[in-house]
Amino acid sequence: MAAVVVDPTLTVRSFLFGADGAGIAELATQLDQQGVVDLAGGALRRVARTGGGAVRAEVARAVQGLLEVDLGDIVLGAWRKWGALAAAARRTRGDPAATEVVSLAEHTVKWTSEPAVDLVVGELPVATVHFAASVAITLRGVAATVRGARLVALTGGSCEVSASLSVEDREVAERKREVRLPLLVRLGEGLPLLTAARPEPAATPARPPAAAYEPAAYEP
Repeated sequence: MAAVVVDPTLTVRSFLFGADGAGIAELATQLDQQGVVDLAGGALRRVARTGGGAVRAEVARAVQGLLEVDLGDIVLGAWRKWGALAAAARRTRGDPAATEVVSLAEHTVKWTSEPAVDLVVGELPVATVHFAASVAITLRGVAATVRGARLVALTGGSCEVSASLSVEDREVAERKREVRLPLLVRLGEGLPLLTAARPEPAATPARPPAAAYEPAAYEP
């Protein structure tokens, strides 16, 4: 299984669609082929007749924005609740030189989100498009080094990431790959295990502001 080559920030979006945003066109094509715009409602179908391509492109951009969730934060959010790591962090907290190595059993970290985007024409809402994203990160044979209550090193093991995205209950993207652990969790000078310095990603992000569309500006 080939490792994924990614940019320094590995997010759900970049994992599914690529770091350079090239996946926007791919996602728009998927929305077109699977008739997702039609599923969102009659009013949206009428808007799509005058500018379906533009509507799909804007929906694609909106969902990619909603997927800017760091995969490393997902893992760290789970690890901060891992009893052995938390205990090692507490034991080393008072001594910056104290070091413990914790062997992590095989485990899978899961994340799900079901955001929605409101579509508005002028000042009138015409439809709400629903999304469902899921991520599963399976780690095997990983050893974590904790020093001064911070995660400072990860050694050995393997990491497999799978992610999927559905729009209006239609799956439009799916990927499963092995990822090199240092790309997933970037340690730098060490990551705190007993604080919320890197916030844990919410399972269900707040709904973004309504997106306004002007059909007259679209071309079929």
